[in-house]
Amino acid sequence: VIFVGQMGWFPNRDGVEWFLADIFPRILASRPDAHFVLVGKPGGLTVPPRLAPHVRIAGFVDDVRRPIHDSAVYVVPLRAGSGTRLKVLEAMALGKAIVTTTTGAEGISLEPGSEALFADSPAEFAEAVVRLLGAPHDIIRLGQAARARAETSYGWDAIGRALLPVYAALSG
Repeated sequence: VIFVGQMGWFPNRDGVEWFLADIFPRILASRPDAHFVLVGKPGGLTVPPRLAPHVRIAGFVDDVRRPIHDSAVYVVPLRAGSGTRLKVLEAMALGKAIVTTTTGAEGISLEPGSEALFADSPAEFAEAVVRLLGAPHDIIRLGQAARARAETSYGWDAIGRALLPVYAALSG
């Protein structure tokens, strides 16, 4: 299970602290072999000692693709924030199965259940991750669907097609 984001930004830190306190212990109760990887500046994040054997703080990495590809599930446990959810677009582009809160994917067009799993309570979030960890075919299916959505809605060709009428109207 992976999260990418620096802990100096409040929504990331709040989400990861919530994940570690309320969600990851539930995941471990069902899947004691689970591991959580945090990619991004840790900013002094403290991992509870009981979880430490299952958590790796990778910190800054030169290329995030490797740890993302090595993960089974990309989690976005955000409860606050604004702006474009680049972490979600990145996970989609890399074809990862995503479990996110509603807030974590705000502004991104994802079909719940077919392109990503959405969960806003600790129990639902943990259950979604555990379910995916036990269903490799669903991990692949969700990742492929997310990648397809990234291409059709957020790729350069899609952006260009959407902007052509705007440019035509401005130049006409």
